[in-house]
Amino acid sequence: MRSLRLLLWFLVVIFLVVVVVQNLDLFTHKEALRLNLLVADEYKTEPIHLFLYFLGFFFLGLLLSYLHGLSGRFKARGVIKNHLETIRKLEEEIEILKSLPVHKENTPSEETQNV
Repeated sequence: MRSLRLLLWFLVVIFLVVVVVQNLDLFTHKEALRLNLLVADEYKTEPIHLFLYFLGFFFLGLLLSYLHGLSGRFKARGVIKNHLETIRKLEEEIEILKSLPVHKENTPSEETQNV
């Protein structure tokens, strides 16, 4: 499974390299961002290469997905703490029950059963 996963990643990287090399003129083209909120003058950035926009939005997406997953991790951490506390209490109860004396029931012995 590990080698299959490595092969898949290798194919993805090769595909991305091919796309970038074949479209290099697109990625090196310069564009400016414009923002017009109708309240003030239009804001316009300096023209920069498109690949920087792609990288910026890629890392912004990584950051947003990390922050989205962070809340789930905190919830899971709380659930794990509750489960560990329950396990600790049950283990204490098992130790208490193990220390209690064992009472034998009055069962007939083998000699009396054979008669």
